[in-house]
Amino acid sequence: MDSELEQRIEKLEIDLAHAMQTIDDLNSVVIEQSRLLERLNRRQIETSGQVEELMEHVLPEPGHDKPPHY
Repeated sequence: MDSELEQRIEKLEIDLAHAMQTIDDLNSVVIEQSRLLERLNRRQIETSGQVEELMEHVLPEPGHDKPPHY
């Protein structure tokens, strides 16, 4: 092979290695973000349930209170 062709192949191999590393890095980020979203979603569901429970205990049920003019 001539030197120019070898240099081009070597550059392509280096570029491919960098691209593969970038893909692996991005995949790791996506996996971690997916785990975080799952945790946040569970937390949001728990928090919504807690808020609903608090609202049931704090707010009076409609129709049980007399209007202020009585």
